[in-house]
Amino acid sequence: MMKKTMLFICLIFQFLASPYFTSAETDSQINIAIKEFPPFVFKELKGFCIDMAKVICKKNNLTPKFVRYHSVPEVLKAVESEECHIGFSGITITADREKRVDFSQPFFDSGLSIAVRAEPSSGLTGLYIIVLKLIGYSAILFFIALTVVAHIIWFIEKNDRDPKGFPTNYSKGISDAYWWSVVTMTTVGYGDKCPKKVSGRIIAGIWMIIGIMWFAGFTATLSSALTVDKIEHGEVKDLSDLQNKYVAVIRGTTSENYLRFHNVKILLADNLDDLIGNLKNQNADAVVYDAPALMYISKNDPSIKVVGEMFDKQRYGVVFPQNGNPYYKEVFNIAIIDMQKTGEYQKIYNKWF
Repeated sequence: MMKKTMLFICLIFQFLASPYFTSAETDSQINIAIKEFPPFVFKELKGFCIDMAKVICKKNNLTPKFVRYHSVPEVLKAVESEECHIGFSGITITADREKRVDFSQPFFDSGLSIAVRAEPSSGLTGLYIIVLKLIGYSAILFFIALTVVAHIIWFIEKNDRDPKGFPTNYSKGISDAYWWSVVTMTTVGYGDKCPKKVSGRIIAGIWMIIGIMWFAGFTATLSSALTVDKIEHGEVKDLSDLQNKYVAVIRGTTSENYLRFHNVKILLADNLDDLIGNLKNQNADAVVYDAPALMYISKNDPSIKVVGEMFDKQRYGVVFPQNGNPYYKEVFNIAIIDMQKTGEYQKIYNKWF
């Protein structure tokens, strides 16, 4: 009787424990929730996370079935409700999310970045216009002043008897006066012509001082104009420049949560296409999103530029339901460590980054 009772207890224990230890073996298909997130997940079912998932599944005799969702909240909900076994799409590990789902150990270190419109054409055109205007105005003023000084110094210093004087003949004398005015203003001073009279030397001294001030003023004005042009064509340089700006973020992401604590005007987008569309259509001054995605987009789209340093450092993990089969969590945790150790992880990383 005692043996039958023990046998009965063992059978009950095996029956209760079997879902946790054998379900993964009896059901080889694993439903993986994903969302588009280049370069981790693309529409064509390729990317960093897709490659990692396929390698891990192949090693553990699992058949991956990728289930598409439109947003991070939808992926989390699908895993939480056990509609999918796991979520694998570059999802940030946060304390709030840990209350709803479980995460694997981190498989990618990331953070947030800012992207703005590059606008290379308009910036270059504006630069040309500024330089041409400054040169044009300066040339006109310079020629007027040069003409006045040349005539004054010729009238005062004209003398045919002095080899260093200015000929009394107008055409010859005024050409020499123009030459003297140029080399004096630029402080070159060859000495082939020089004023001898007191009044002539006073004019020369004043003209040299004006020359020094003119060149200094021209350089300062040009530098200031170029600085203003750069500011106007790229107002957002880092996180501090986002104050009172319209900034687009994707709804339900860590980008939205982070900017809620900053003085910015948030525009919510439903997906990555909407996010970049808001920037290109000038609805937003900048976008904030995960750094790897923005860097990949800017690399392939010259109209988008990533600015500033990465901030709000984050880590991505594989998502599991809290009360789901622990087998999958163990498999993926071990596989992530093993891939990083053997170099398989680095090969996939080099392929996409």
